[in-house]
Amino acid sequence: MPALYVHVPFCEKKCFYCSFVVAIGKQHQVDTYLDCLELEAQKYTGTMVETVYLGGGTPTFLSIAQLQRLFVILRENFKYSSQAEFTAEANPEDLDPTKAKILYDLGVNRISLGAQTFKDNYLKYLGRCHDAKRALTAYEILRKTGFNNINVDLMYAFPDQTAEELAEDVKTVTGLRSEHLSLYTLTVDENSRFYAQKIQQKNKHEQGGQYEQVVALLEKFGFPQYEISNFAKPGHESRHNTNYWLGGNYIGLGVGAHSHHDGERFWNTSRFADYLTNLREGKSPQEGIERLNVEQRLVESLLLGLRRNEGVDLQDMEDRFGCALAPDKKQKIKAFIQEGFLWQVGRRIGTYLKGKLVLDELSAQLF
Repeated sequence: MPALYVHVPFCEKKCFYCSFVVAIGKQHQVDTYLDCLELEAQKYTGTMVETVYLGGGTPTFLSIAQLQRLFVILRENFKYSSQAEFTAEANPEDLDPTKAKILYDLGVNRISLGAQTFKDNYLKYLGRCHDAKRALTAYEILRKTGFNNINVDLMYAFPDQTAEELAEDVKTVTGLRSEHLSLYTLTVDENSRFYAQKIQQKNKHEQGGQYEQVVALLEKFGFPQYEISNFAKPGHESRHNTNYWLGGNYIGLGVGAHSHHDGERFWNTSRFADYLTNLREGKSPQEGIERLNVEQRLVESLLLGLRRNEGVDLQDMEDRFGCALAPDKKQKIKAFIQEGFLWQVGRRIGTYLKGKLVLDELSAQLF
């Protein structure tokens, strides 16, 4: 069964952290977007899904009536397995007891809280619309509502962030005793205000040092790592994201959303106006498509699998795709093992911490 991802790109203020920002002047813009989501969802009516993820922006910005309508759209067009994982992203500034209860009552059983950091100076630096106290309050609201599967986002590698400040952030977030934690490096995109201001990021050596620090601290505080950027209490690993890393199929709805089906990837336009216009005119919102051959699928699955701590069984993957990895790529993997970036135990190959720090570079040499 595929996973379902719904992109809800709304933000009350023009905060740069949203993956896609729509300045909302009137509520009808949100309602129009929901109209178009419904039209797109109708292409998949009757599809059974194993996981649902509402994200890519700020779903909790929606009003209660709009949230209820979104869930009606999903229920009318998709079927859920009895043990479906249903995640919604939530920003601390948008969350109150009423909205939290609505999400809970509508069937959301996993929340991803965008705290990012518990240092007010860095939240201000990010342009976030909440402070540390508000983030902690939002977390308590979720617990009191009954959510027992919560992810908290944590960001690191701020330009002036010290090891002591990072350790304090880790101590704060682990003290919440959430079930899951996602770790992000501060990145500077060309379209961001940071890029325009010529913000100097930490170099790769400094970023690597802080990454190692966080991994060690999280392990110490009972958050074992299961993927490069993800840590969880046993049994609470993200099933939705695991589907991506295993090369599974998924359906993406909304502006800029991506989908995958058996080696065929396709994606919607990232232009909000075009998305609305196309669907209202009965056209597809799809902007592009890419078809991978079996060797490309094998290599991609290998690289995604190397992100996970358990690694991959290369022979099993070759059998599954009916294709052998090219000799030159096997030679590179052998070299990475000899250089201490990858490990091999029997048929399984995985990534050491040293390799995780440079996995993008290793992947570029393989793909």
